[in-house]
Amino acid sequence: MSVKTNPDRIGNPYLRAALIEAGLTYEELADRLHIAPKTVERWVNEPGRRPYARHAHAVAQTLGCDVWNLWPALRPALPEPADTVAGPLVDMARRALERAESLNLAAAQPIELALMVGELTACLRGLAGLHETAPGETA
Repeated sequence: MSVKTNPDRIGNPYLRAALIEAGLTYEELADRLHIAPKTVERWVNEPGRRPYARHAHAVAQTLGCDVWNLWPALRPALPEPADTVAGPLVDMARRALERAESLNLAAAQPIELALMVGELTACLRGLAGLHETAPGETA
């Protein structure tokens, strides 16, 4: 099976282009991920169709690209720092997210996942603490 497309039904042109650039067919990618070729075809041709996170990261690794280049709509947006107190914390959160995005979830060791969750949790707790209502203030 080759990379077939219907010009009226291309749901993910980024994934289609990456498959062509890598010289892989739907079947070849599906074999590497241990999934059905029809699943890969749906990711490419059906608008709004997205894989589970573990498959998205495995696809990106297999195709040699960044997961967010294949599915840019999934990239979480972080607000710009609003003040000097939140700025360093938001920067730390951005760096933690970049490391998490580059982690291959399919091949990661449990300790790597635990460390990543801990780092992201610390960032989120710090950011949430900045936005809690101060004593005596009303929300």
